[in-house]
Amino acid sequence: MINYDAVFFSQGVVDTLYWSQMMKTRKGLSESMVAPIAIVGAILFYSITSPMVYSDMGHLFFYPLYRSYPLQCLYTCGTWMWVFGVIWMMHLVGNKQFNKTTYNLVCGSSLYAYVSHYFFILIISVMIIRPYKIGFVPAFFIMLLGTEFLIFATYIPLNFLYELCVPPKETSKAASEEETKAEAALQEAQQKAAAKAEAIEGGKGAIDLEAESGADQ
Repeated sequence: MINYDAVFFSQGVVDTLYWSQMMKTRKGLSESMVAPIAIVGAILFYSITSPMVYSDMGHLFFYPLYRSYPLQCLYTCGTWMWVFGVIWMMHLVGNKQFNKTTYNLVCGSSLYAYVSHYFFILIISVMIIRPYKIGFVPAFFIMLLGTEFLIFATYIPLNFLYELCVPPKETSKAASEEETKAEAALQEAQQKAAAKAEAIEGGKGAIDLEAESGADQ
């Protein structure tokens, strides 16, 4: 588990090295005909990779979920389709601090939930689902809601104690591509204005840098 988490974190670090190039390529693809074709293709691919069968199955603690190798491959590919979609959806939604308290709770508890959720699944299944022989539908909601409740019920006090020892630092939103271009254009305009003022103060005739830049183009 420790090695798996180490690889998970290292992948995130490597992704940040080429994030700007990846976003540039993604924006170009989203504005082309590839976007609608990719959406339809992803839905079709996910429908194929969702083996909703009731044969060659294991149980809750059986991995992979299916004993058949072809079903294992299809099930795994379908899972990666979900991961891919959730990543880009959270990039679109999760980077906006719509509400500070909710944002910090959801984003802050995500890693804790990732590490601890299976522990709470075991507790609920062993102490509630199996002893009382609860059916699939009620067990599904008990497992889902119960796991979420236990995650937040343990994360909030633990995070409170952590922030008492290590006060959180103020963070700023990363600049978007449009904001970066606007800042670069502003800096360029300021440099031109400074060069024009320096030319006037030096006794030289004012140089129309905007006209010169237009002539160069």
